[in-house]
Amino acid sequence: MKNSRLKQSRNMSPILPFTEANSKRVASLFRQALRTAFDSSLKYDAYRNETIKIRQQFEANKHISNPDELEQVIAKTKAKLNEWKHPDPYIPPCRPGGTKFERNISVPREPLVPGDW
Repeated sequence: MKNSRLKQSRNMSPILPFTEANSKRVASLFRQALRTAFDSSLKYDAYRNETIKIRQQFEANKHISNPDELEQVIAKTKAKLNEWKHPDPYIPPCRPGGTKFERNISVPREPLVPGDW
């Protein structure tokens, strides 16, 4: 079943440039690039410089109107993100997987020992 989905996705026509679907895909890649940059440098100054570089790279490819060229650029971007992916990404403390997640779980309201005391 999984192989049939892969074959279907390969046979499908590429997403056309300047459509809502493409805009969402590019925005998702942009956010992922920003998160990856934040994981690699937790200092705000270095992170800000990286965000400016990332924005310039995305702006440089903004004009692409050929669907095949667009697919190539997106594939290169995904490969670069996988290459730069941090092995231990930053997780906010109160988020699932964070250091404070469910640290102080509230006491259940029902009686701990059954019976009428």
